[in-house]
Amino acid sequence: MDDGVGNFLASGRVLSLPSAVDSRWLGLAPDFQSRFQAPTLRNIDKRPYPDFVKAYGHNGYFLSLKGIVHFYNTRDVLPRCKPNNPGAGTTCWPAPESSDNMNTKQMGRLGLTDAEEDAIVAFLQTLTDGFMPR
Repeated sequence: MDDGVGNFLASGRVLSLPSAVDSRWLGLAPDFQSRFQAPTLRNIDKRPYPDFVKAYGHNGYFLSLKGIVHFYNTRDVLPRCKPNNPGAGTTCWPAPESSDNMNTKQMGRLGLTDAEEDAIVAFLQTLTDGFMPR
């Protein structure tokens, strides 16, 4: 499991080199447990070649923009998967690695239709340099 920024802060190290400045970070670690720095959406769908498979999410679980948009739409609607369930991502979702920072007020139950999910994906693709509609 990746404990995100909290684990980094708790380590008291930057690039594995101890520093006096880092000791001030230790008290911040609990508030940042399981949190991740989110990258910009610019070039979210840029690939080195057309058949390149991108991975999305902090752990690379999602292999398409559609997959991650569908997750944020249905995370709290679909049940939790049992181990090795072949329906993961369609009929159920795996349990979270950590629920310490899970947003249950704004994400997970958006009520979007499949067409609305597709529209969000199409919009995200326009944020990629050199975008050419398919």
